[in-house]
Amino acid sequence: MMSGKKSVALLCVFALLVSLGVAVAACGEGEEAATTAAPTTATTGGTETTTAPVGETKTLKIGGIMGLTGPLSIPSLAFMRGWEIYADVVKEAGGVKIGNDTYMIEIIEEDSKGAAEGATTAASKLVNQDQVQFVMGAMLETEVAAIYSVTQPAGVLYATANINIPEHASDVSPDKDLFVRLAVSPDENQPLDLDYLRENYPDAVKIGVSQPDIGYEGMFDRLKASAEKRGMEVVHAEKWAWGTTDFIPTYTNIVASKPDIIFAMNSGQANDQLKAARQLGFTGPFVSNSPLGADVFLVTVQDPTMLTDVICNSPDVTHPNDAMKALMDRWTAKWPNDGFVSDAVHAYDIPWILVQAMQKAGSTDPAVVLATLEAMTNRGDLQTNEGPGYMGGQDRFGVNRVLYRPFPITRIMNGELEFAGFFDPIPE
Repeated sequence: MMSGKKSVALLCVFALLVSLGVAVAACGEGEEAATTAAPTTATTGGTETTTAPVGETKTLKIGGIMGLTGPLSIPSLAFMRGWEIYADVVKEAGGVKIGNDTYMIEIIEEDSKGAAEGATTAASKLVNQDQVQFVMGAMLETEVAAIYSVTQPAGVLYATANINIPEHASDVSPDKDLFVRLAVSPDENQPLDLDYLRENYPDAVKIGVSQPDIGYEGMFDRLKASAEKRGMEVVHAEKWAWGTTDFIPTYTNIVASKPDIIFAMNSGQANDQLKAARQLGFTGPFVSNSPLGADVFLVTVQDPTMLTDVICNSPDVTHPNDAMKALMDRWTAKWPNDGFVSDAVHAYDIPWILVQAMQKAGSTDPAVVLATLEAMTNRGDLQTNEGPGYMGGQDRFGVNRVLYRPFPITRIMNGELEFAGFFDPIPE
């Protein structure tokens, strides 16, 4: 069974590699809005199916690939469970109507072992043996590329669960068909964080940045440009090697630059970085823009003197919105001995979004579904557990195949969580 301590430890490793944030709908100015959907019924595209419609009942097979063994096992399991909960919701509602037929959802789960070879094997099995038309999942760029190399020739639509480095060769692009990213870009929350800082810490203008040395240059450049627009300045940036556990040397250099703010860029080890910064005497705002939960900071840092002026792009799981609470309740009922992992919230959205596009298209043909998704570009065209979403990316990626949805901001003050709200991304 999954212990809470093990969940926290592995989630910290995972969040370095991902940039999905869990969020709920918001107005463009950051005003909190009501959640539009929750995993309590088979709500798809705003239509709630409570009884099986007239027509033939079929099974829609969707392949799911995650690294169930290896260092990403806990978040990978959370993704699988989010998908399973969605299938349960559809079953309880009597199926979902697509065109003239009603479909039950079957998620066929495979283990990539967190590697390209394992991802290839898993995708080949799903495509050739299970005859799926849709595959979703994977966290690492190497896995994503391996899966797509199998799904594309077979005419299968692949919805990746993550890209760590937007615009990476493995990310969406005009030369890739049957490929969509139903996950947010991990740097879209940076302008929101900077706006929050300007509002709440108006005298803090100098920023020190900590970034893993794995290709975040584009993300750093975007942060620097966004800061300059707001009268802020990046005064120092320090890279650290993959596998670093002692952050004192890294933060000695950052703190020496005398920043007003420290920005731990997209790292699931931000909690350890916070400890290093505070130990070296930094007392200003500390920003973690990865999905690493604010609750993880409370569990792993514990010292309230360190846990002050900490800004996280995660929801307050101690006060969940209706959508999160519904999913958490289902998790607890099904796996009562395992601690809830919030990655299940945005994982649930992936098959749900695919089904919304199928319903709008009236078809399960992969090419038709993708074309339909690409046209769902208005806020609210897609519903998610995080709030109204839409497909976009034409300006940045050359195709509208990236999910956009709100981001959360939670501040930790004196060891207590303060949920600031959910905010729509700002185009920059």
